[in-house]
Amino acid sequence: MYPLLRWKWLTSLLAAAVAGAVYADDLFGWFDVEIPDGLVVRLLPVILLTLFSGFFGPTSFWAPWRFVWRMFPTLNGWFPDLNGVWVGSTNSNWPTIKKLIETAQSHDKTTEKELHHLPEQRDAIAVRITNSLFTLRICASLSSTGGESHSITAKPWRHQHTGQIHLSYVYEQQTPNHAATDEEIHLGAADLALTAEDHSKAGGTYWTRRSWRTGRNTAGKLELARLSQRMDKKKTLREHAAEHKAKLEEE
Repeated sequence: MYPLLRWKWLTSLLAAAVAGAVYADDLFGWFDVEIPDGLVVRLLPVILLTLFSGFFGPTSFWAPWRFVWRMFPTLNGWFPDLNGVWVGSTNSNWPTIKKLIETAQSHDKTTEKELHHLPEQRDAIAVRITNSLFTLRICASLSSTGGESHSITAKPWRHQHTGQIHLSYVYEQQTPNHAATDEEIHLGAADLALTAEDHSKAGGTYWTRRSWRTGRNTAGKLELARLSQRMDKKKTLREHAAEHKAKLEEE
C-alpha cells in the first residue's frame, strides 16, 4: 500500500533515519552513553529496517500496525486497513451476450434498443483482501460458477482530484466443471473505488477475457462491503458467496 503515501512523507522519513544514523553518537552522548561510530554504521540501519518491517509487514488481526489503526481510525486516511472478508454482488452483461449468440444461431433479428434494456445478471461474490504497507492480495469466489480467482498484480492509487482511494488489479480465475463454451482459466481485471468515509465499501467495474474469440468476454459492475476484519478459517470464500447469494435472493 506504499504507493498511497505522499513522497514528502517518505523523503522526510528517510531523512530522519539518515540523520539518526549520522548523529546517533551525539544523541546517545546526551545520556552519557558512548557508542562507537563503526557499530552505529553497521547496526543502526539493520535495527531500523527490522523494526519498520516488523511493525508494518504482518497482516494478521493482531499485527502491530493493525492494532494501532483500530485505536486511531483516522490513520486509514494514510493507507487503509482492508484486511478481511468482503461480500457483494456482480452485475454482468452476460444476458446481452447470450441474446446476441442466440440471435446469430437462429438467424433472428434484434435491435440495439432491445439489447440496451436487457436486465443484467446479478450474482454474489465473496472476496478476501490481504494487505500491509508492502503487500496487497485479492482473492475471490463467485456463487454462479464456483470459480475462484487470485490477483496476479494489484496496486492502490489515490485520485489526484478527489483524493479517493482506488484498487486496480489483474486476476487469474479458475472455473471447475466449466461449460464447453467457457474456459478453465482466464484473466480479468477490475477497478474499485473505496468509500471515502470509512473504506468499508467499494464499487467499480470489472471485465474478463474469457472466451474472447467467440465474443463471450463479460464485463459489469462490482459492489463490495466488508463482512469481517478477521479471516474465517472455518469457512471458505465459496461458502461465503453461497450464503450471500441466498440473502440476495431474499431481497
